[in-house]
Amino acid sequence: MFSILRSSIIKSTSPFLSRNISNEVLPNAIKPSNFSIATLRSFPSLEPHSIFPVHNKILNVPLRRDILWLAVVMELDNRRVGASNPPGRSEHKFSRKKLFKQKGTGRARVGDGNSPIRFRGAYALARTAPNDFSTDLPNKVYYYAYRIALSDAYRKGKLNIIGKDEDFINKYKEKLSTNDSIKAGDSFDLEIPTTESIAISKFVKSHDLEKLNTLFIADDYFKVSNLREAILRYPSNKLTVLQKDEVEVRDLLKANKIIIEKSAFDYFAAKYTKFVDFDA
Repeated sequence: MFSILRSSIIKSTSPFLSRNISNEVLPNAIKPSNFSIATLRSFPSLEPHSIFPVHNKILNVPLRRDILWLAVVMELDNRRVGASNPPGRSEHKFSRKKLFKQKGTGRARVGDGNSPIRFRGAYALARTAPNDFSTDLPNKVYYYAYRIALSDAYRKGKLNIIGKDEDFINKYKEKLSTNDSIKAGDSFDLEIPTTESIAISKFVKSHDLEKLNTLFIADDYFKVSNLREAILRYPSNKLTVLQKDEVEVRDLLKANKIIIEKSAFDYFAAKYTKFVDFDA
């Protein structure tokens, strides 16, 4: 009885429900933005001074741990040296002469003394030496993993971009006093005026980076020679300087603080969006 009554009510109200649902599509709803806002900072104070838009497919990619795992495994496989090179039977010390005749001895058939199955024979059979442990991954997947790592660092507040946006400054120069916002001694690149480790020590203490892995990504390795020398003299292995084309996915994941020049970030955005369709 109750089931019949319930089915009749649903049938009678279904046209009204469908009509209400069709009217709740929200035709005037605002479409979400395709861009995220990144902040440009000065170095070494890391004070913000301007902003610029970055497409969500670069800095707002959803987290995919499986893709990151594939990229990191490939990078670690390619770093394996594979120096083991055991001698094969053609490289061993004994001659190639057959030890016994084939028949008539009552013993098993044998070859020369270099056989890997004999005592003091060769050490490897059907080997591929030197060993090659490298693996491969499609560029589309690896570039995707790179964008995931950058997006994760951006969402967690670990990404600090160093540089200047001239268009932003010229547009808002009447409203913003950019000269006052940049501290004395700051610049828009990663180079510092000295090679003494005291400069790095002050930077680390001022930003509470003593126990954090900090990664500096420079556009040109040779243009930050003072920074590199100062970090080499600093008594810690938690600071790393890399050129833009040396950075791997696992470097981005290991770092607790990423300080990158804007030109290097532009290089990442251009290279690792090769297979991205921005109109989709």
